[in-house]
Amino acid sequence: MNTLATTVVGPAGPPAAAKSWAALGPLTARSLKSCLRTPSLLLSPLLTSAFFMIIYEGQLSSVTAAATPGGRYIDVVLPLCLLTTAFTGGATAGQLLVSDIGSGYHARLWLTPVGRWALITAPVLAGVVVLTAQGAALTGLGLLLGLNPVTGAPAVLALIGATVLLGTGFLLLAAAVGLHTGNSSAVGSVTLVFFPLSFFTATFVPRDQLGGWMARAADINPLTPPLEAMRSLLTAPYNEQKLLPGTLVALALLVAGAAAAHLTLTRRTRTGV
Repeated sequence: MNTLATTVVGPAGPPAAAKSWAALGPLTARSLKSCLRTPSLLLSPLLTSAFFMIIYEGQLSSVTAAATPGGRYIDVVLPLCLLTTAFTGGATAGQLLVSDIGSGYHARLWLTPVGRWALITAPVLAGVVVLTAQGAALTGLGLLLGLNPVTGAPAVLALIGATVLLGTGFLLLAAAVGLHTGNSSAVGSVTLVFFPLSFFTATFVPRDQLGGWMARAADINPLTPPLEAMRSLLTAPYNEQKLLPGTLVALALLVAGAAAAHLTLTRRTRTGV
């Protein structure tokens, strides 16, 4: 009996794993096509952030330029808009999962030999691609509005990378919520949790310009370190950039999102619901 089990079950593992990896590409491509067929997932975070960036730059630059490094207000407002794009665009993976669950497509995939992890990884990867495009488009708009980083092109690439790193944590959190609830409103709550926090930090001015209770609120706000790190990429030379606190927050969010997605996937696998 043991010999038979070894003969039959043993070789089944690698092909199953290979099928999962082979299916990941087509599943991700399908999720990207779903984004293209749902303009709100692709354009809403981008257009909202672009609108506010243009308004903030146009109305506040003349009165705050003296308080900003180099006198360019775009160095302050672009990282803020990229940060908000990271958590609003981060809902993409959750909304894709909710759509597939509602249509029954996800249940059909659940019956295939493809690994369950691929079913949640595919919409997250699609979300990463979308978020990269959104971050690049916003940064390009920033260049048109006068963005001129101290360290040049590497800072621009690092800024987009930071947006994607932050956004991936939000994508995983939204995917976990979508898989757990199957409800688009619940997925939207991920954005609602973080959006108010963006106003209790150094939103419109550098951190050292804040005072009173707002300064204390910014000190304990988890969004402050990544926001300051992104601004540092634009305004400081390499040896003066303060990136570690923001990087640690982004990594903590990534780990929390991965843990939430893993726990939710494990629960759904055990219960079948």
